[in-house]
Amino acid sequence: MGMGKVLKLESQLAGAPAESPPAFAVKHYSPAELGQLWGLSVETIRRMFEREPGVLIFENPEKGSERRRRTMRIPESVAERVYRRLSTRNRA
Repeated sequence: MGMGKVLKLESQLAGAPAESPPAFAVKHYSPAELGQLWGLSVETIRRMFEREPGVLIFENPEKGSERRRRTMRIPESVAERVYRRLSTRNRA
């Protein structure tokens, strides 16, 4: 085990906060997963997060097709932010 790994392990054992994972490695929810968790429809989740900063939207328009194909992935931190914003909206 290298010295860097030993120091990192020791700092974690001493109660120091662990490094947060890179943005690509955090949990990302599909609209269906988040809709099921929150008890909302997939379309409602899509509308709520469509213009939210940090949401990943992949588009692959098929040529010769009327249908636009989009995949949305919502990072856990964005879902938490929106949840906090919506749950505290009426508290004032």
